[in-house]
Amino acid sequence: MAYIRSRGDRYPGGGGVEPSWAHEVMDDPDLAAFEPDPKSRMGASRFIGFSTAAGRVLVVIAFRDADGDLHGINAWPATGADLRFYREGTRHGKDN
Repeated sequence: MAYIRSRGDRYPGGGGVEPSWAHEVMDDPDLAAFEPDPKSRMGASRFIGFSTAAGRVLVVIAFRDADGDLHGINAWPATGADLRFYREGTRHGKDN
């Protein structure tokens, strides 16, 4: 999770994401999940959801182990297509 927190160090202007914010994303009733993420070369999953503490929509990249548990790989504020998909794709836990 330290890797997620230090994103701003690797990407100037990218800002860090607190691990607790990534956990909040997973509890969002409007969570968009891509399992696996079609953009992933390693079969990771992409989750797009709102974090109340962050006050914004975040993208969380995670992998699911053999037991089905998720492990965070990376996270960042949603922009562009990810943000648009979240805003237009779901409303209050229901697909549009």
